[in-house]
Amino acid sequence: MKHLTFGIAIAALALAGCGKKDEAGEAAKSEAPAVAQASESTSGVPECDEYLTKVMACVNDKIPEAQRAAVKQGIDASKAGWAAVTDKAALAKTCKMAMDQAKAAYSAMGCSF
Repeated sequence: MKHLTFGIAIAALALAGCGKKDEAGEAAKSEAPAVAQASESTSGVPECDEYLTKVMACVNDKIPEAQRAAVKQGIDASKAGWAAVTDKAALAKTCKMAMDQAKAAYSAMGCSF
C-alpha cells in the first residue's frame, strides 16, 4: 500500500507543474508509445489493468513530455508494490482506490476515466 501511495504522490507532484503549455509541442506525442509500452504491462487483476490503461492514455495524451518521466516513475513504483501483493482481492481494492484518486488528480489535465 505504501508503494501505491508513493506512486500516486509522485504522479500528483508531476501533475502540479503541468499547467504550463508543453514547449515541445507535438514532438512530445511522438514518444508517447514508448512510455505507454513501458508502463502498460498487465497485472493479472482487471482493476489494476484498467487503471494502467486509462492512466497511461491520459499521460500520453495530456501530460507534457517534461512531466511524463516523473509520472511514469510513480506508476512503475505502484506496479512494483503490486507485484509483492499475494492477495488479489486486496490488490483489486487497492487499484480501485488508485483509480478513484487518479480521477481527481488527472481531471485537472482534462482526463476523464
